[in-house]
Amino acid sequence: MMPSIPSPLEQQSGWPWEGKADHPAGGDSNLKSQQASTKQCPRITVITPSFNQGQYLEETIRSVLLQGYPNLEYIVVDGGSNDCSGEILDRYADCITHVIREKDDGQSDAICKGLNIATGEIFNWINSDDRLEPGTLWELAKRFPRSADMYAFEVCVEDANGNPPVDSNHRMYNRNLTALAMLRCDRYSFSQPGLWFRVDALSACGGIDRSLNYGFDWDLIVRYLADHPRVIYSQSTGAMFRLHDQSKTIVETNKFDAADNKFKRENIRIRDKLERSLTPRLAAASRMGRRREPWNQHLIEILDDFEASPTTSSVKIILDAMKDPTARLSPRTFGSIARLMSRYVRRMPKPNASA
Repeated sequence: MMPSIPSPLEQQSGWPWEGKADHPAGGDSNLKSQQASTKQCPRITVITPSFNQGQYLEETIRSVLLQGYPNLEYIVVDGGSNDCSGEILDRYADCITHVIREKDDGQSDAICKGLNIATGEIFNWINSDDRLEPGTLWELAKRFPRSADMYAFEVCVEDANGNPPVDSNHRMYNRNLTALAMLRCDRYSFSQPGLWFRVDALSACGGIDRSLNYGFDWDLIVRYLADHPRVIYSQSTGAMFRLHDQSKTIVETNKFDAADNKFKRENIRIRDKLERSLTPRLAAASRMGRRREPWNQHLIEILDDFEASPTTSSVKIILDAMKDPTARLSPRTFGSIARLMSRYVRRMPKPNASA
């Protein structure tokens, strides 16, 4: 019998501090019954890599355990934290399938250590500053058929205090996930906390590259989708991604010198590797992506300039695009022009309803 989940160290309200996920997303009362069989509830492995994020770790752990899912394998891999993480792990250790506490070589290495002992059919990792949303595992059990390769949830975004971040998107979406689109830098988006993999397919594509620490999720998803392309997109929110001052995303994005951005430097290594190992078609797509990446960043900068005239900015985009039309005349380019011109529509005064 599963040990009861301890009360939180400090009482807080809301998910995941109070109760369990009462009604699973897209749930089924028969599926959620304590008598549900293993066939109805496939084994799901969740791995949390952890290092000195004790201020968030308890929330992460509770969000997994309070799913109330009967065939859960939960593995926490802590790389030798010297903050309050040890106290939290001691408190919840009896409810966690495996707790590994030893020095590692970073996030990807920690996840691989968990995968080495994983026995689940479905897998994802949830970082120690993120969380699962209520009912996520139950929706996977019901709506992730064996014929599909990947299940993609939407993801909400919060700051260090649990609030929607200022000057940032409050939601992240998984859209148009194909190896070709990702390599070519076409219009796609991914948010790792919302993506669930088949463990056998993960092994078949080579698994996580533990030599990478910044772009290993992008590298994995490209290789995975190259051979296992069937994705199911959910409209449910499956996870929360936390943006805070110490997150790698913020630290690297805010670096003044782009050449010092570890994500960008590692991306070059990844593309070099993929272009040697993937099919000629996908290797060519990656080479196209190298040309498109700086152009796409340029489009973002233009869209962020709300002081410039939309017409002037649109003309500039067209003229610059003609310097390399093969790479630059893309759906993203025309979509950016459409977004610029839509600003005129938003600025138009609304008609007087009483007229």
